[in-house]
Amino acid sequence: MEDTLGLLGRKIAGRLAEREPQLDRLDYKRDAAVLLPLVETPEGPGLLFEVRSAKLKWQPGEICFPGGRFEVQDGDFAATALREAREELGLPEAAVELLPGRLDILVTHLGLVIHPYAGLIRNLEAARPNPDEVQELFTVPLKFFKDYEPRQVTMQLANRAPADFPFDLVPTMIRDWRQRIGYRVFFYVYEGHVIWGMTARILHSFWLRFGKDLVS
Repeated sequence: MEDTLGLLGRKIAGRLAEREPQLDRLDYKRDAAVLLPLVETPEGPGLLFEVRSAKLKWQPGEICFPGGRFEVQDGDFAATALREAREELGLPEAAVELLPGRLDILVTHLGLVIHPYAGLIRNLEAARPNPDEVQELFTVPLKFFKDYEPRQVTMQLANRAPADFPFDLVPTMIRDWRQRIGYRVFFYVYEGHVIWGMTARILHSFWLRFGKDLVS
């Protein structure tokens, strides 16, 4: 007798071997890539941050790393990070050295998937920031983060069933808002600059995994 379950298993195994697992995008998660730029500061190696232009519609005046939305013509997320960094900072291609490997991917609660990369900028003096996107640049020496404990809060998320939810199929479903999950938000303050949100989350992840090996 044919082992139909075994045959089915072999078919599925063959399909799985042919592809890498992908993020489930049923709810349309957008991709973006950012560069975590390492630069030389008067106090040793540090990180470069941007203050977003007040003209921008999304997060004007907030602090971020260079980066932006993935475009198909980029080819991959690393190319997006490099392109956005060069465009925003006004740097030639050779001025940005992307380090091999990838930092941890951040899946946000806003449906945005951020792919961070680390890179070196050796000649920051050559930067000519795009005024339509960048209001200011500033650097933070890595040693600042050595003993720094960021403030943190837990944001609360909730959901509510829509009017057309089939309550007849799931009568136990709560009809009002229901708290589902919380997520941490970090705050770093340096010389009057407040680094928070997704940028602080990427920074915190980077420092948690690599920081103690970077500063003696």
